[in-house]
Amino acid sequence: MFRSHGSWVHASPTLDSKNAEGIIHSLMSDMYGLEGLDLKGLDEKGKPATERLKDVKSAINIYTSLRKSDEASAINRARVDAMFDGAAPYNPTKLAVSGQSLKTNLNFGEAQRILDVALSSYVDLYSSLERFVEVRGSAGERSEIGPKEEIVAEEITHMFRNWPEFHSSYLRLCTTFIKHGVGLTYFDSADDWRFKVGSFADILIPRQTTASEENIDVAVGRRQYQLHELFAFIRNEKAAAAVGWDVAEVKRVMMKNLRNDGRVGSGGHYTEFEALQKELKNNDVYEGIQNPTVDVLHFWVREVDGSVSHYICAEQSPKTFMYKKPSRYSKPEQAYILFTYGVGSNGTYHSIRGLGQRIFNHIQTSNRLRCQQIDGAMLSSAVMIQPENQRSLDELQFTFYGAYAVMSPNVKIVEKAIPNLGTAVQPALQDLTQQLQLNTDTVSTYGPNQSSPYRNKMQVVSDMDVATRISGASLNLFYASWNRLLREMVRRVVQSKRQDPAIKDFYDRCAKRGVEAEFIKKLDVDRTKAVRSIGGGSMANRLVSLRELQGISGQFDDVGRRNLTRDIVSTRVGHDLADRYVPADVESRPAVDTKIAFLENSQLQQGQPVPVVASELHGQHLQIHVPLLQQLIEGINTGQADPQRVLPILQAFYQHISETVQFASGDPALQSLVSQTNQALQFAEEAINNTLKALEKIQRDQAQADQESGQQPTGPSEVDMKMQKAQVEMQIAQQKAELDMAIKQRKFDQEQAMRDAKAALEFREDQT
Repeated sequence: MFRSHGSWVHASPTLDSKNAEGIIHSLMSDMYGLEGLDLKGLDEKGKPATERLKDVKSAINIYTSLRKSDEASAINRARVDAMFDGAAPYNPTKLAVSGQSLKTNLNFGEAQRILDVALSSYVDLYSSLERFVEVRGSAGERSEIGPKEEIVAEEITHMFRNWPEFHSSYLRLCTTFIKHGVGLTYFDSADDWRFKVGSFADILIPRQTTASEENIDVAVGRRQYQLHELFAFIRNEKAAAAVGWDVAEVKRVMMKNLRNDGRVGSGGHYTEFEALQKELKNNDVYEGIQNPTVDVLHFWVREVDGSVSHYICAEQSPKTFMYKKPSRYSKPEQAYILFTYGVGSNGTYHSIRGLGQRIFNHIQTSNRLRCQQIDGAMLSSAVMIQPENQRSLDELQFTFYGAYAVMSPNVKIVEKAIPNLGTAVQPALQDLTQQLQLNTDTVSTYGPNQSSPYRNKMQVVSDMDVATRISGASLNLFYASWNRLLREMVRRVVQSKRQDPAIKDFYDRCAKRGVEAEFIKKLDVDRTKAVRSIGGGSMANRLVSLRELQGISGQFDDVGRRNLTRDIVSTRVGHDLADRYVPADVESRPAVDTKIAFLENSQLQQGQPVPVVASELHGQHLQIHVPLLQQLIEGINTGQADPQRVLPILQAFYQHISETVQFASGDPALQSLVSQTNQALQFAEEAINNTLKALEKIQRDQAQADQESGQQPTGPSEVDMKMQKAQVEMQIAQQKAELDMAIKQRKFDQEQAMRDAKAALEFREDQT
């Protein structure tokens, strides 16, 4: 069954084979633009072919055709690469031929600066994250599998980051698709999770292919393998043959490279290979380093059923495929993922233009104008000398006597006004710079807005960040491909059966944290998705967003507030140092602080003072202390507790909770809890004052009764009671003043944060 212009056409097995094949070929050519490519439509029985690639000869023909059609694009890509690499704007050979070899011919690096700014935004997309992915278990209660999912995500991110080539591969990918508009990742092996990076210089696809992996019918990748790398595929010959390797062809290709290098004679084929094999098995990798690399072609062909077949052959004079695996992948994204910088003018891959093509003409013109400006400056600063004849020119010399110089005769200095090229060049350069900023819509390189009335710390942060941003469209395009790549990497890790030390370490780390291998094997891989960075590649935008979240953090639960605090800290100091301030393990410290708070309650119930430590989780402590304070207040108010016995306990709780509130008031996330605690402290203050008055009255009554009976006072004197009351009231007043000061400071900080956020948003809107 084939699709033609939105409809499905059934291929009848009773059709004449030749006629049916012509019809199918016509339909597929019309659909995919595959004219001239040697791909099968129907087999000899008139049925859809199970393998559309006929043989290695057809494969080489396809490669030759695609390479020829890409020649013009290859020249353009080379010109763009040369611009970024610092190539001069003028051809030095042509300047020398025309007698202009002294003309200024410099590349001022403007293109590379623009690329660096653009690249920094994409680097921020992953470097600002603690976890690259979100994974989902296939079954179980959320309360049970949720923590396991987080552990798996953390450990698999750890494995990806620890891959030595991850950072460099990611940078190559971003650099490639930013410069040329299309970047590509692919996999050498069916179960290896480590991806390779290429561009249209390395991967060839038919022209007019719609920009979607699902529409790529054939892709050809060019690779170079050293001999020891190629030998690794067939080290175990029996196992290699079982998975699709033609061991004899691989040996032939390896030995052919050795013969061409002149290091191996024309003796028996397998005898020579056995000698090579011995060296390679002895880890003599120099055999692979000293000899030429083997040029290899990868072919990925989409079959009629949507699966992707994989073929590998030598680029030069192949006899057959070195590797052949029909329908190796169930869908194209398991073989390769393409990253696009835009959507192009007509929706095809080859219509997409990267940053390099967009700025090429502007950069070339800018470099030439700057060269002319330097030439003009050098000319205007030079002294014009005019010899009277050729002989005077030949005999021209200067003799210096200190600050004076004597010229040869028949030479005079010409006073001639030279136009100031700078006055004409500068406006043109400024206009070009503005046009570059407008045309590169994914990168803004505007400088600080000094005219802004708001010059606060958020403005400074935005200036330091150079107002870098990624447009929403480009960001969504990138994440669509990044999501597919990470999902495929996770799938390969989960389903891999190879002996991979990195995967084994991943399972071991998960097991130590209580996540069994069975849970990982049953992950719902299709629901894996990439975690998005806050701020869209800009640290300034991320800080503004986090500050905005602080304003509503009172509505978050404890986990949400903690995550917000950690994100803020991580943005400032990085994830590695964030653990010093807000540990990632949310279960370890809260449990300890809760236990400490209960122990403090026991000490406070004895009327003993307990100091408050700044590093405590004050919200946890308040949740433990305040309920007991409320019980003491209720006992006094209802008359169920002995006031004289409870008063020292109530005073101890009041003092400790007041000090805790002072620390907690600085955290906007605890605003609601602090407000409730302040209300409880007011009730406690009233209870303390009322208890002191009641005890004072009891003392007076007792003293009066003792006086009437002629007995000596048995309790504290009235003076002592007044002194005690005065001390308590002074202490309460002091604590109240400190609380008021803390509340005012917190209010001021919040208002300042809102002003900063408002100013930053206005600045960001101005830049946009």
